[in-house]
Amino acid sequence: MIKKILTFLTILLIAGAVQAQELHYSFKGSRILMDSTLNRPEEPVVKGIIEFFKPELDMIMQEVVGVSDVEMRSGRPESLLSNFAVDALLEFAQKHSKEKVNFSLTNFGGIRATLPKGNVRRYDVFSIFPFENYVVVLDVTGANVRKLMESFARNRVEAMSYNVQLEIKGGILKEALIDGVQIDDSKIYRIATIDFLLSGGDNVMALKEAVAVEQTGFLIRDVIFEKIADLRKKGEKIGSSLTNRVEIED
Repeated sequence: MIKKILTFLTILLIAGAVQAQELHYSFKGSRILMDSTLNRPEEPVVKGIIEFFKPELDMIMQEVVGVSDVEMRSGRPESLLSNFAVDALLEFAQKHSKEKVNFSLTNFGGIRATLPKGNVRRYDVFSIFPFENYVVVLDVTGANVRKLMESFARNRVEAMSYNVQLEIKGGILKEALIDGVQIDDSKIYRIATIDFLLSGGDNVMALKEAVAVEQTGFLIRDVIFEKIADLRKKGEKIGSSLTNRVEIED
């Protein structure tokens, strides 16, 4: 239901913006600080749409979906929140894939807020994962997996599942293990990630060389909701831990 509401809102907002206008294009832009100092007149059409849907949307978004033991923040090279998310991604992919998924990967830039301690609302999950990033499962050669890890060492690491261990020193990859084993350049690895990274987002170019791509049709946000729901059914709280999966030395 919530997806239908959000989709409908998007369509109406676009329609309201272009109604009764001729298709003559010119573009200019400037930065607008979106805080309490912003003073812009309200758009009546948009305001009306928002007011119509707001009561039902508020009820949906304020629903408590789970409970967390601790506040979880996101940050490099690993964090409670990123570890929770990327490990849930691996679990999800393995559950829905007929073949073994070797590891999972997502980007820190797609994790946009903090998971609160205590009650976790649907709104919180949408705030943390606001982007429409779809889960994909890729077949990637070991040689390109190595290039991926080397690029993380040179630039910046992204969030990787618990079974990946990287050792980086002075921007150079010293060791990369998957399930405790060195990367085999001739092997094909199955990686669960998001379509944003598949397309080279955040300069993750090695994934563009995937030899096969499986579209799951699920958003990473859906994965998180499913994981939280599974925990709740078991009577468990949302939890995470730091595992030293990435060790960096200057």
